[in-house]
Amino acid sequence: MNSSLGYGLVLAALGSAIFGAVVGLWTGLTRRESALPWVQRAVYAFSACMATANGVMIYALLTHDFSVKYVSQVGSRATPVVFTIVSLWSALDGSILFWGFIMGLYLFAFTWTYRKEHGRYMQLALGMMCAVGVFFAFLIAGPANPFGHVPNPMDDGPGPNPLLQNHILMVIHPPMLYFGYVGMVVPFGIAAGALLRGELGDSWMVPLRKWTLIPWLFLSTGIILGSWWAYAVLGWGGYWAWDPVENASFLPWLTASAFMHSTMVLERKRMLKLWTLALALASFVLTIIGTFMTRSGVFNSVHAFTQSDIGPTFLAFIAVLLVFSIALLSFRGRLLVAESSLDSVLSRETAILVNNLVFVAVTFVVFLGTAFPLVTEALQSKRISVGEPYFNKMALPGGLMVLFLMGVGPALPWGEASWATLKKQLFIPVGAALVTATACLALLGPGHWMALTTFALAAFTTAITLRELLLPAQARMAQNREGAFTAMFRSAVRARRRFGGYVVHLGIVVIIVGIAASSAYKVHETGTVAKGQSLALADWKIRFDGISSGVDARREWKAADITLVSPSGATETLAGLDGPRMNYYPMSNEPVGSPAVRAKISKDIYVSLLAFDAEKGSASFNAWIFPLVGWIWYSIPILVLGTLIALWPQKRREAAVEATVPSAGAPPPAPGLTTGASA
Repeated sequence: MNSSLGYGLVLAALGSAIFGAVVGLWTGLTRRESALPWVQRAVYAFSACMATANGVMIYALLTHDFSVKYVSQVGSRATPVVFTIVSLWSALDGSILFWGFIMGLYLFAFTWTYRKEHGRYMQLALGMMCAVGVFFAFLIAGPANPFGHVPNPMDDGPGPNPLLQNHILMVIHPPMLYFGYVGMVVPFGIAAGALLRGELGDSWMVPLRKWTLIPWLFLSTGIILGSWWAYAVLGWGGYWAWDPVENASFLPWLTASAFMHSTMVLERKRMLKLWTLALALASFVLTIIGTFMTRSGVFNSVHAFTQSDIGPTFLAFIAVLLVFSIALLSFRGRLLVAESSLDSVLSRETAILVNNLVFVAVTFVVFLGTAFPLVTEALQSKRISVGEPYFNKMALPGGLMVLFLMGVGPALPWGEASWATLKKQLFIPVGAALVTATACLALLGPGHWMALTTFALAAFTTAITLRELLLPAQARMAQNREGAFTAMFRSAVRARRRFGGYVVHLGIVVIIVGIAASSAYKVHETGTVAKGQSLALADWKIRFDGISSGVDARREWKAADITLVSPSGATETLAGLDGPRMNYYPMSNEPVGSPAVRAKISKDIYVSLLAFDAEKGSASFNAWIFPLVGWIWYSIPILVLGTLIALWPQKRREAAVEATVPSAGAPPPAPGLTTGASA
């Protein structure tokens, strides 16, 4: 019953997507706007079918219907309800089904938001989105069909991957990434529609920007949560290893970040039209490439699914996307003529352009290092690996450049800056950088020059960002005699996109500082100690107090009870589930480790259990001190807050005001350009 119903819904979604793609693209190209309601109905039908199909699969998982193929692969009567639901995206076929559900949500939300919009791009945009829906519906109905019928089902199944049950972050991290990946289909549809029309009007720059910012936020959150999960679960003492699947999520984040900066130049100066649309297309293509990396099994990764049959299908789709995108940019891009040119090297638009080039350069470096081993193996039947040294050497300088440009860009005006203005704008930020560098040298010593440079640039960028945040409030306090809080709130409300963008910049600075400090100044020790003895870790001591064990709803566990002794002599005991432990799942041959983490704002004490000997009363540990590593996860609320402020709808009058909000050293915008900067 569940197999037939679910598969029928997937076929109905496939038919709806085909209808929407054909009608949307044909009537859009022939400019028959009267057909728009039919395209909208097709989108609604696709969304409803995908949502219901996912509901059927969740019902089959909860009722332990092992006659459904996917349930027989990941279901188990012993698995708690929450992890039974989470198992929907714990394996290949279910994750593709879940992908279709999220795509349906995005298409429904976009269509409903602009249901009364008869703009020139709507049919073409929806047609392109439906065309992508055709591919994924076909994938679910064919190579990745989770609704296959099992003729002689077992009474129980293996349950989901133990790694997915070992931490609550796995309930949140994958959906965040999926919402980031799938959401890129909307800007792809809009950009492709604009290129098919050969024009990019102001009215469609707003949805193009906003519907890129939404998946960008999900992607950012998903990447950070994934790093946190790797740090809190895998026990290897890190959060980012330039793993191919980690890189797969990072690549579209880079191009989407470049895109959002590029839109500012397009709106203000009417430049970089083709470049901006190319970034929108590239972001979606990279999400499909990332999906291929994750689900085809061609890369070995703790994050990746096992070998599957969908690899050739994905490769064919990637080839079609590349040919289509390059053809669009080549044959239609010439119609998007720039209406101005760069006036000066010392200008905000130049800084943003350089920022874009750095983002793209880092994207190329990361993609090359990720794909090169695969290409070499395919051509020479020889497996090689590209590890952290390559990525750190090639990509980290680009990150420092981006951090520098995050500060320089807002300090420069649109148009041309005089040297006198530039010196005035940069005097205090440069002073902050020098003071920070001097203080860090005195406190931390002369080693780790890249980390010291990072701290100095972070101070430089923070000083400029805070000034840009406070300047409008200071102007209101002087002109309207408002209190500091009232002036700050009202200036943020009247320039939401600008204010939110600077808050996001602060979040990015926090992440970069956390990465630099935790990478350069970490302390590591490993050793075996008997009960009652201690492992020295810098000025700290880790005392081994014995082994404890227990059983919960889904696993057995054995933990090392430890006591942390601080340099001052204060003690803190981490025992039982709070201590470093080994988890034993029924269907797993190997234990899954969980480190103990004593997290503070300034540092984390991180202890991982390697092995134990109950008879001898000894245990082996890996232990680290990670300065400021928590700042990486603490950045999430800052990024969310800034993005929500930037996305919050504002009235047309407020949007016009935003384009004229004063910026340090920036003249008022040119007449006639405020409409394009509306939010």
